Amino acid sequence: NIEELKKTRGKDYEYLFTKVTEKRVMPTTTVKGSQFRTPKFEFSGACAGCGETPYLKLLTQLFGDRMIVANATGCSSIYGASTPSMPYSIPWANSLFEDNAEFGFGMKVADEAMKNQIVTLIKNNTNLIKRSEKEIYDNYCKEQNEENARALLEVIDDTKIDRLLKLKEFILPKSVWMIGGDGWAYDIGYNGIDHVLANKKNVNILVLDTEVYSNTGGQASKSTRTGAVAKFAAGGKETAKKNLAKMAMSYPHVYVGTISLGANPMQAIRVMKEAEAYDGPSIIIAYAPCIAQGILKGMKNSINEEKDATQSGYFPIFSYNPTSREFKLDSKADFSKYEEFILGEDRYKSLKKLNKEGDQLLEQNKVQAEETYHYYEALVGDVKE
Repeated sequence: NIEELKKTRGKDYEYLFTKVTEKRVMPTTTVKGSQFRTPKFEFSGACAGCGETPYLKLLTQLFGDRMIVANATGCSSIYGASTPSMPYSIPWANSLFEDNAEFGFGMKVADEAMKNQIVTLIKNNTNLIKRSEKEIYDNYCKEQNEENARALLEVIDDTKIDRLLKLKEFILPKSVWMIGGDGWAYDIGYNGIDHVLANKKNVNILVLDTEVYSNTGGQASKSTRTGAVAKFAAGGKETAKKNLAKMAMSYPHVYVGTISLGANPMQAIRVMKEAEAYDGPSIIIAYAPCIAQGILKGMKNSINEEKDATQSGYFPIFSYNPTSREFKLDSKADFSKYEEFILGEDRYKSLKKLNKEGDQLLEQNKVQAEETYHYYEALVGDVKE
């Protein structure tokens, strides 16, 4: 009965949006504390069980209204802006597939220009500032961090600097995030990412790594691993996965992290927090199960798939922080579970039927994973230039 359904759904809606409220009883550095915050990304049009959307939800719960998102074309831009709905309630924009990093970089440069304009206004009108508020204005001129910005916002409404009020919305530091899939980050948009990482602007990159071009039909990308069956790799991909994290770490000033939400949600939160707090470029690579991978247990098990990927050594999680010069390997690898994990996905299980040398490709896949993990093991501790 449609009328009964409306009544039931109406009650559910009323409860969820009027009775369930944001709570700040615990810090967002904890799993529970982060989940008491209202997400700025809700009700997307993604596939059920999508591995990408939980990362976006969490990201908006951690950084909220300070976030600005530059989104590469792909799955994340489609479910991120499904007309007439919009799951984001923060500034969000999509440019082209190939230039998202440059697009987001421009957002940061523009924000810095607005901050410089505010500082110039203050310095040129010190005679209009109350003596009791002078320290607040001076602190903001020295550093436009969140603490100084919120202190200035407390007194800004009474300012006698007229033009300053018009720039009120630009006082808080913006948290700029460039978001996209591995097709963008590993392939078509990599040159832009490299350009952004080579600079020292305080921007953040989140790569939603499904290891395949998810949005355009499941073609192989440079993130696709040896032996994986995909379009343009019908007999299993013959080359290894590009190690984007290792390449990013060749720049000593770049924060680099890999996360797997199902494996360790606390580590994911820590890496996101550290990356955002780091005053320089950061890149986070998030393992995201996808329907194109052919998970035999179904997409309802995508979180468990993330856990198994990390525990088997398929996707290690770690972070490198230039501030401390420390590399942290946050997962252990039980390679005895490796074959069971990859054969739980059709992209690998179907290989033996399609290629008589499939076993060799899968063995290469495992050897490459072991070598990669041992490389990261050797980095644990301080990393010197």
